[in-house]
Amino acid sequence: MSGEEKQASERFQAIMTALLRRRIAESLEEAYGALSRWRADELGVFDTHAAVLKHAARAEKLAERMTKAGHGGAAPLLREALDEGLVGRDEFVELAGADPEEVEPLAPVEVDGERPSPPDKRELVEKLLGDGPILVHVDARRDDVSIPQGFRDDPKLVLRFGYGLTPAIVDLSVDGSGIAGTLTFGGVPHRCRLPWPAIYAVVSEVDQRGMVWPDDVPAAVVDELASETAEDAETGADESPADEAGDVEATDAGAAEQRGRRGHLKLVK
Repeated sequence: MSGEEKQASERFQAIMTALLRRRIAESLEEAYGALSRWRADELGVFDTHAAVLKHAARAEKLAERMTKAGHGGAAPLLREALDEGLVGRDEFVELAGADPEEVEPLAPVEVDGERPSPPDKRELVEKLLGDGPILVHVDARRDDVSIPQGFRDDPKLVLRFGYGLTPAIVDLSVDGSGIAGTLTFGGVPHRCRLPWPAIYAVVSEVDQRGMVWPDDVPAAVVDELASETAEDAETGADESPADEAGDVEATDAGAAEQRGRRGHLKLVK
């Protein structure tokens, strides 16, 4: 590569970086607006969470588009940079080898208008279990959930699973239908079976990474979270987002009960 070609390549990369930075900043502004509306009690917790996921999806698509610029997509991206004032006409012609009028502008990067799909439950659980114990939030009222009878009426039961716990869950399994294993409740072992549809949140004990699956959250839990958010707005409490699954206090190595305090979920990548 000659000196001029190297200089042109470096300049192109600088322009693409500036364009990517601007587009991600615009997307972040949208996500920040959703968070601000949530804090003002103008937007629901799950819609706010969806807005943050949408930003992540948009940022990924923007990065993909920039990556493909070296495979024949340079001129359209330079046209976008020209329209944004990041490059002048003369430099555009020099780098693109064409007049701006000859290059079709790129369509804006958008993700589907619907809420982005969260990660696959099984994949996420297996990934988090590889790092340490997890807290699984489950609607215990479902007929297909197998737990002790005393917990059957709880829509927000939290159970602790992991490898190397004391006592050990020797039969812990994660498969296409759900999570299973023998947990202890008040010192009494019980073989539990949690199908994926009944699980609506998972949190890692190691670093609080996790995910909420909004479509699977029981209505009773949604109503409670909405009530808590309204109370926080009235009292001015500065707490973490209400859709974050919550701190738990362990009663046994394999079982935990929710105590109402909030924790922190971070999107697993």
